[in-house]
Amino acid sequence: MLVDSSAIWACMSQTVPSAAWNWPSDATRAEHSTASALTYLNSGYAMCVGAASAKPRLDVVIRNAINEGLIPGPRYLANCQEIAVTGGGLVDGITAFADGPEEMRKQVRRNVAYGADLVKLSMSGEEITGNQHAEDNYFSDEEVLAVTTEAHRRGLRVCTHARSAESVKMSLRNNVDIICHASFIDEEGLDMLEAKKDKVFVAPGLNWLVATLNDASTFGYPPEAAEAAGYKRELEYAIAGLQEMRRRGIRVLPGGDYGFAWTPHGTYARDLQHFVELLGYTPMETLLAATKLGGEIMRMPDELGQIKPGFYADFILVDGDPLKDISVLQNRDKIVGIMKGGAFHKDPGDGTPRDASVPADQPVVVTA
Repeated sequence: MLVDSSAIWACMSQTVPSAAWNWPSDATRAEHSTASALTYLNSGYAMCVGAASAKPRLDVVIRNAINEGLIPGPRYLANCQEIAVTGGGLVDGITAFADGPEEMRKQVRRNVAYGADLVKLSMSGEEITGNQHAEDNYFSDEEVLAVTTEAHRRGLRVCTHARSAESVKMSLRNNVDIICHASFIDEEGLDMLEAKKDKVFVAPGLNWLVATLNDASTFGYPPEAAEAAGYKRELEYAIAGLQEMRRRGIRVLPGGDYGFAWTPHGTYARDLQHFVELLGYTPMETLLAATKLGGEIMRMPDELGQIKPGFYADFILVDGDPLKDISVLQNRDKIVGIMKGGAFHKDPGDGTPRDASVPADQPVVVTA
């Protein structure tokens, strides 16, 4: 089974980013998140790391419903709203604001109280906003350290939206666990990352950059506008940095930022093709990043991501050879069987996905 290392379940695929979080009701938010969970599983993804929640506890509720067998979906590390400093939030609807170390600690404690697995910091900008840039950094070292110290003390991991070189280095200086994007990482940052390569994961969300440049014109954001905003330059820097991370053995995982109009839910495996065609990964290296490393980022390295004795029986059956053509995983019709926890979600006998409530996941493991 595959992993999305930075999943956004409540984002509505039919809308542009500025409107993707505007739902008419909390019920609609929950319905959309439930539908996204099912789409992930139908696409062969049984592991997801939450990037941001539309309401403080929404993703926790969806995770719990999946774990209790009330709805189908992947194994999920739930997040709350991402945390930003005043003036540094990218999207108000998914943001909780805090300033200074003590307010940061309180926001971490909020995540603990809600039952989240993660804390997310929005440290740098996003060019599509028009006034908050990818090479910005909005946090102080003291704020980030307060978050990681409190989160780790309570058993939560910390991830950061960190595109700028300084936000990446600040994340590394202060013991962040998962760095999202790292587009503008510099040589010093690469050295710091290599020194922590057994402790830190990178979730670049590469398809967001590729699709924003190539697929957004239908939605009113032509390639000329994307390039003028800096996305072509950012993609070039990101590719160079990620190629170097591969050379240095950094744990880079596919996935991230699906759910917008030009990165719709269900197209998650585009990242796998980018790893091969843009970053120079072999198909086997890409599959290992999407499976074995998935088990590691999910904090279950001895139970998920491999077919071995003692591991959960999570796997997909594919009509094709992804080692010859990695794009086959983008075709759901070619994914003829999907098993999670020893039970078929999509039975290869009739090819029908289950879209109703399913029995609670059982600890079925592969035996020798």
